[in-house]
Amino acid sequence: MKKLATRISASLLILGVISAAASWSINMPSKEILGTWSAPDYGQVMRINRLRAEVYRKTAASCFREYVFPAHLGLVKIMAGASIKHRDDILEVSVDGAVEPIRHTRSEFPTECVDTDHKERGARHTFDVFWSAMAEHYPFFDLHNVDWDTRKELAPLSDDISEVQLASLLKQAMHGLNDGHVQLSMGDQGYFSPEEDPSWLRPNPSLTRKLLWQTALNQAEIPIQGLEGFSVRYGLRSDGLGYVAIKEMEVRTPFGQSSHEAASRAFQQVALDLQDAKGIVVDVRYNPGGSDSVAVALAEYFLLTPVTAFSKSSWQRESFSEPFQVTVHPADGPNLAQPVVVLISDMTGSAAEIFTLIMRERPETTIMGTRSSGGLSDVLEFTLPNGWLLGLSFQKYLSTQGEMFEGIGIPPDIFVEFDADSIIGGTDSLVEAAVHLLGSN
Repeated sequence: MKKLATRISASLLILGVISAAASWSINMPSKEILGTWSAPDYGQVMRINRLRAEVYRKTAASCFREYVFPAHLGLVKIMAGASIKHRDDILEVSVDGAVEPIRHTRSEFPTECVDTDHKERGARHTFDVFWSAMAEHYPFFDLHNVDWDTRKELAPLSDDISEVQLASLLKQAMHGLNDGHVQLSMGDQGYFSPEEDPSWLRPNPSLTRKLLWQTALNQAEIPIQGLEGFSVRYGLRSDGLGYVAIKEMEVRTPFGQSSHEAASRAFQQVALDLQDAKGIVVDVRYNPGGSDSVAVALAEYFLLTPVTAFSKSSWQRESFSEPFQVTVHPADGPNLAQPVVVLISDMTGSAAEIFTLIMRERPETTIMGTRSSGGLSDVLEFTLPNGWLLGLSFQKYLSTQGEMFEGIGIPPDIFVEFDADSIIGGTDSLVEAAVHLLGSN
């Protein structure tokens, strides 16, 4: 029996090797994909051969190999939710979570990217890479009245400083950039963003997101239902109005499934349960964002016809790339055509603002509250020489009317000032106002 088992195991092993080889052959990059490609607005260089792909992040001060992955396009799709396509001598890399591909053109492999494993990693070089990445890819210095050139004067004179001192210098350089997508992950030195809290929150630190959401749900007066793996709470009020709290634009993604697919499948239950509601309050006031793909998936359930929702483009040194138009199509159903009030605040950020942009283009929709946070851009990440991670905003989103809301936020149709005192007292007056508006229609 042992010999038989050994033969069976050996046969399965051989079969597995043959299957893997056949799979690799089928999924190997085609000839037109091979070579070196660059996307300057992302500071990205890709080098692809038959067996592997290398991704480099480049600035004027540096070039670092960030990661390597096997050139098995099927495996990349399943494991990382990414796809690579070639058209008109452009290499398009689509990444799960983003609504547009990263477009690469053919290039020579930069000489400064050779032997990246032996580049210097001292404090001065780390600062220079940090400064260069921001100088080349951050387009909003004027918006925040920051003269970035003068921040270069903060560079350490030598490498003979501690991590604590270096972290302090980088934080000083970021001072004044009130942008939640400008961020540093510094290992033992923690996380930092120069974003400021809303003015109403500073004197009321007890108003945590958990408390704010709980007050909203209490005011909504619904039998609360939830979705597994998704921070959505919803229900139908006794007066026939629906209430949906979307706490973040993130969903637990099953293996081999995209975040858009996972979010759409989960949110379909909400649409089924609320399809007969007279009207719906959708609350994203304290939603910090997440994935644009999730935002699109949810908005699709509120559409009956396709809408051109916005365009986006990326910054590189002195100009933005050609805009990429985003059209959102209705979900397969059920589709919610009722009047909708979307609640926003200056804690509504990132992908929650993308959701709001789409909903603005929908008929029978009213946006209510205060301006959103104004942090719409995706986050572009650079690994610094010492291993720390820099994130920055690098894109502008434009509404169909050509409006840009980065740094200023999306304005509501009906402005209602945030009432912190009422929240502390247990009353959410904005939910009350939204219910009243829908009930009077």
